[in-house]
Amino acid sequence: MVVSKENKTDVDFDMDLTHSFADYLKDLYSTRKRKMAFKGNSKRDHETWKIKARSRLLELLGGRCESIPDPSLKRKIIEEKEDITIEKLIYQTRPGLWAPAYLVSPKNRPGRLPAILCPPGHGDGMNQVLFETGDYKRYPIELAKHGFVTLVPENIGFGERVGKTDDATHQFYYLAANLLGESMMGFLVWDLQRALDILEKLPNVDPSNIGCYGLSLGGELTLLTTAIDERIKCACISGFFTSYASTFLNVCHCGCGYVHGMAAEFEHVDIASLIVPRPLLLESGVKDTGFPTYATRISVATLSEEYALYNATERLELDAFDGKHEISGQRAYKWFKRWLS
Repeated sequence: MVVSKENKTDVDFDMDLTHSFADYLKDLYSTRKRKMAFKGNSKRDHETWKIKARSRLLELLGGRCESIPDPSLKRKIIEEKEDITIEKLIYQTRPGLWAPAYLVSPKNRPGRLPAILCPPGHGDGMNQVLFETGDYKRYPIELAKHGFVTLVPENIGFGERVGKTDDATHQFYYLAANLLGESMMGFLVWDLQRALDILEKLPNVDPSNIGCYGLSLGGELTLLTTAIDERIKCACISGFFTSYASTFLNVCHCGCGYVHGMAAEFEHVDIASLIVPRPLLLESGVKDTGFPTYATRISVATLSEEYALYNATERLELDAFDGKHEISGQRAYKWFKRWLS
């Protein structure tokens, strides 16, 4: 049957459909966002909220084990310098799963020292963080020169924890975990908590003075791990703290960061609220197009209201530096010296 021009419907076939689903997602976010946001107005309200919110965050992340295995720690010195020692560690994070890491220790500093966990971001893993002079600026070594013991653990799917076949990549791992009802973030956070177990038992580390500092994925892991584990007394999140609305829901990022249901219940600022009143420094490069500084400023302003409930606004600071997606360090080294002692 041939339809004549006179019988065409009223549908506008020239309408722009290219952004219709993106607009739909924005509307969905606006109606579902921040179900777990803190809505109280006192320190007592906040402490009560943290118990419920932390439990829910752990549920969303998943990746937990029923029991914590014996780490069976193995250590080997790989480099001696005038002021630092670099060791390679291997330890068990869950039954049958082992993680390598670098431990950097200052020399000629007696007693127990403060320590900083340094989770890597996307890229070539712990070797890139420790030995390359690019975006990471070898910051774990710089921290060690400032008197901190630093631990740089390898994340699953990166560097020395990429599988033996071409298919066993980070992307494959997070997609496969998702198929099994798990998020890769949950597995990575669990591994970092096991790295904290290692740090707090080292004879040259003061277990009451442990910090965390990471860039990009390492910044995300710093945010999540510090929110969950109060053994971390002070943190610096670099190149991540903004909002889901301005990043993961605006442009495509790595799929490992898309935890099912997370943005419907928590924004970055809500997760960071679980860190309050512990000291928190946010690094944001003003030329970082992936994690915009304007969104960092908005979230910091909201977060500062919660620090004010504890009369602790001096424990929150923003380093908006003239740089891109990279470690700053302009304030971080002094920040950790101030709060970890």
